Amino acid sequence: MTRRTVLAVAALALVVAAAGWLFAPHFDDARFLRPIDYMEYWCAGRAALTGQNPYDGAVLYPLQLDIQKHHPQPFGDPIMMWNPPWTLPLAMPLGLAHWRVGQLVWFTLNALGFLLAARLLWRVYGGPNSRPWVPVVVAFAFGPTVFQLMLLNVTGFVYLGLVGFIYLLRKPTDGRPWALPLAGCLAALTAIKPHLFVPFAVVLALETLRGQRVWRATVAGGLMLVVFALIPLLWNPDVWAQYRAATAAESSSTHYTTRDWNHPTLGHQLREALPGRPFAALFLPLAVGVPLVAAYWWARRHTWNWTDELPRLILASLILTPYGAWGCDLVVLTIPLLQATAWLANDRRKPLWAAFGTAFVVLNALAYLRLQDAGSMGNPWITPAVAVGYIIAGLLTKKVNPESPRAAARGLGVGVSA
Repeated sequence: MTRRTVLAVAALALVVAAAGWLFAPHFDDARFLRPIDYMEYWCAGRAALTGQNPYDGAVLYPLQLDIQKHHPQPFGDPIMMWNPPWTLPLAMPLGLAHWRVGQLVWFTLNALGFLLAARLLWRVYGGPNSRPWVPVVVAFAFGPTVFQLMLLNVTGFVYLGLVGFIYLLRKPTDGRPWALPLAGCLAALTAIKPHLFVPFAVVLALETLRGQRVWRATVAGGLMLVVFALIPLLWNPDVWAQYRAATAAESSSTHYTTRDWNHPTLGHQLREALPGRPFAALFLPLAVGVPLVAAYWWARRHTWNWTDELPRLILASLILTPYGAWGCDLVVLTIPLLQATAWLANDRRKPLWAAFGTAFVVLNALAYLRLQDAGSMGNPWITPAVAVGYIIAGLLTKKVNPESPRAAARGLGVGVSA
């Protein structure tokens, strides 16, 4: 260990100790580092561990009020966890600990995971080694990353799963028999929020049916989901029935269903424009977009490369999603963002850097200004803005980063086998 490393570790330890000393008097006070989305997972995990219904607002709300006992304005309604029960194995360990301990652990895992993800994505997309700080700055300055660290939604683990998936598939898996199963288990984390990643799931299924090596990843991911779906039954055998009942029920004083939410999505805009506001209108973009995604895959099926194509699938998924796509969900946009950043970093045209740097600053400034808007409704433009910037960056740096699927497949040495 070098002297610089020792000094850096010592300085970090000193900062952590000072922060802990300053925070200690406020440990039980929810006014400081107020738990928002995190609270739904801690309470659902605690309820599941005690055999109660984790999808019943009447069960969760007393737990949430106890957390907010020092807050002058506690949440007036229970914050529900609407993720399927196979999410509970991630939430239940939180319920074993004091809520604040779980929150700090959850935050640390997210922050360290995002740091690692930024470095891995930089390596995957060929960012210059001389600028290792660039992906870290870009990732942590990105508005959705900040939203996620503030809210501590479970989407952070979905993002890390997608990063791990493409990192493991970036090279041939020969000699690494564990790589494909692990990649599949990481990709299976998208099932925590299945509505967000329908195009990704469709293409993964098509690649599996086509008989590519990715079928091993799909099988491993499916088995993991089965295990995760069964684990909560050890404490509450009725949890899946309770989940179905909660999602089918009408809104009440104890829960507010997705049918009555306002969503920052294209489907929601279509629903608002149609007479009677039919709920099915939320799914119109998916109905139109999924066949187009399948056609896109079909045209590239012989040279399909997950490393290059996943960012595009993420953009398509968030544009087409029927509901959700809250500010914290958009943390997965860090993947196409860092791919485009790597393209630009390999381009020596400084005016290009300045133009995209300015656009990035403006985008995030606007996102921060609208942070307090209820339900992230102030940020429906983030995904389209990132998509437009991604396309423009790809076109402007095409000569520097030739990224036809066939060329990329040859360069990465994975061809269609991934």
